Amino acid sequence: MPQSADPRPEFGNRVSKVAAFRVTCGARLGLPEWVTTADASALATGHAKQRALVVLDIAAGHLAAGRVEAAFALASRAMDTGLQYRSSRIVERARGLRRLLVTSSPPKVVRDFDERLHGVYL
Repeated sequence: MPQSADPRPEFGNRVSKVAAFRVTCGARLGLPEWVTTADASALATGHAKQRALVVLDIAAGHLAAGRVEAAFALASRAMDTGLQYRSSRIVERARGLRRLLVTSSPPKVVRDFDERLHGVYL
């Protein structure tokens, strides 16, 4: 059987799935280089909710690399999707991302993110 004719359809789009897993692992382990090298192909996942979760993982990688503004700009985009689909999983993951940043005076993009999160109950 040729390698391209995989009988299991769940493994049909391997490149994007492996990239998404690499992004997730890199985000959870605090390895920003894993996140930044695989983020473009990881966004080729199927559903908008799944892409939003990957975007939050990419944001966590940016946060681990010290790029706070980029991290929260991405997190805001992902939260838009979470609110559109009323997904508590996405919103809770966004809250978890926000808890990763501990600072006495957060930048404006973080304060704006906090204001959006404040009134969200799903």
